Amino acid sequence: MQKSCTNCGSSFPLPPQEQELYRTLDVLNPVECPDCRRQRRLMFRNFFHLYHRTCDLTGKKIISMYDEDATFPVYGIQEWWSDRWDGLQYGVDPDFSRPFFGQMTVLHHIVPRICFMNVNCENCDYCNMSNGSRNCYLVFGNVGNEDCMYGHIVWQSQNCYDCLYTYRSAFCYECIDCVQCHTLSFSRDCDNCTSSMFLVHCVGCSDCFGCVGLKNKQNHIFNVPHSKEEYAKKIDALNTGNIRTVSLAKERVQMLIGKEIVKHYHGFNCENVTGDYLYNCKNVIEGYDLKNCEDCLYSATLDSFTDSMDCNFCGINVGKHAELCYNCLTVGPNYRMFCCHASQNDNANLFYCDTCHGCQDCFGCISLKKKRYCILNKQYTKEEYETLVPKIIEHMKKTPYQTPGGVGTGQAGEWGQFFPRELSPFGYNETIAQVYFPLEKEQIHEKGWRWKEEQPDELQQNYLGTQVAIPDDIRAVPDAICNQILRCEGSGRLYKIIPQELKFYQQMNLPLPRKCFMQRQKERFALRNPRKLWQRRCGKCGKEIQTSYAPERPETVYCEECYLKEVY
Repeated sequence: MQKSCTNCGSSFPLPPQEQELYRTLDVLNPVECPDCRRQRRLMFRNFFHLYHRTCDLTGKKIISMYDEDATFPVYGIQEWWSDRWDGLQYGVDPDFSRPFFGQMTVLHHIVPRICFMNVNCENCDYCNMSNGSRNCYLVFGNVGNEDCMYGHIVWQSQNCYDCLYTYRSAFCYECIDCVQCHTLSFSRDCDNCTSSMFLVHCVGCSDCFGCVGLKNKQNHIFNVPHSKEEYAKKIDALNTGNIRTVSLAKERVQMLIGKEIVKHYHGFNCENVTGDYLYNCKNVIEGYDLKNCEDCLYSATLDSFTDSMDCNFCGINVGKHAELCYNCLTVGPNYRMFCCHASQNDNANLFYCDTCHGCQDCFGCISLKKKRYCILNKQYTKEEYETLVPKIIEHMKKTPYQTPGGVGTGQAGEWGQFFPRELSPFGYNETIAQVYFPLEKEQIHEKGWRWKEEQPDELQQNYLGTQVAIPDDIRAVPDAICNQILRCEGSGRLYKIIPQELKFYQQMNLPLPRKCFMQRQKERFALRNPRKLWQRRCGKCGKEIQTSYAPERPETVYCEECYLKEVY
């Protein structure tokens, strides 16, 4: 069965397995393609843009992912979790003469929101979307970490700096898509590698430098084997704390990239999967960055989910699990979550809820804590709740979907659709949607969405201080560098080195970064494979495969069976 997307107009398949799931969930068939559904959810996620603003409860200055122009009150973390207020004071009655999303819009503009999402964290005041972490700084999507800095989607790791999509690792620097690695720097797409630098597509390697496509090797330099003694002597002669050494090593590695044989997806221990960056997964359709997931469709950046579909950015601490989640953004560990956002901490049976924690059996609620049987932030008895909810669902099925402004879209009913794009509290360019679905300002305005104008930073504009010359060698960097302001070689923005950061570079013998965090992050994202699959044939046996390696890429792409025979 083929359908036409009401948002972008593209045709997309609706296979029998997916149709059966919609029947099980009692959901209307989707009217938008998987990419448009994903883009819609991501428009509600601002990871990186933090603002100084005032807590609307206490008047104190706080840091928040919401600017002062947010249409709802914003509370500091301690204030939001306190007993000084209760989300039930904003409750409204369901109105069956109006669209449900219109009623949620009323709540959206009046219910207080938490300044940023840090749950069970210690000393992570400059992190956003964090859970169970301590002593971290500027890590976004920060789950189960300790002593990490400058990262995005770093989970269950320690002492990792400048990492992107790094999992269960320690003492890593400038690593991208590295899993279970230790003391690894300037590397990407590596699993179980230790005491190495400048690796690409390596598995089970230790004491290697500048290698590409190696498996279970030791004492290699630029893919050439050495004795243990030769390796140690040559590495000792290198000064990896000098920026010139780093630049030369990157150039040499780049000459090796493209000559290796790669598997059609990144990951291991998977069965019956399509997508990329999949680890310990089974029965996955178009999944990206999934770990320990089973029976999941069209989802990305999840850990320990089963029987779920259309979910994004759900990191879970060790030992936790999520099940039966549909069309959600940042939920878990939870059970049976339906079109929910930013709702964690053991929720169950929530529908269209935003920023709810420890709740059960709630529908259309915002910013509730440990509540049950609530609808639109109003308390009901169990019997009243179970009578009203089916009526609301039926009303949503019959109500043609409109924007919050009352504009018809020509789409089917509201039931099963994520919150309207127009309800996002962020400008499109503030959100992670801009990373995966980049649009120009004019395109965003044409669609009727918000664009966030960057406010000029007075310090950035008027700084007339001397241009600090960063020493090439970390050994020549004085501690006083932490009192100086540096200018990014890429974006021109100002940035600083903090003492904890300098100590890490000195201990690891790494040169100071010449670019600000956001520029480094942007360049790391550019090195990842896209979240898109191409139909290709295995370079060995000719079998059809789906892969994130575009046909014009230089790597030789094998199916998993041929790859394992070739490299092991």
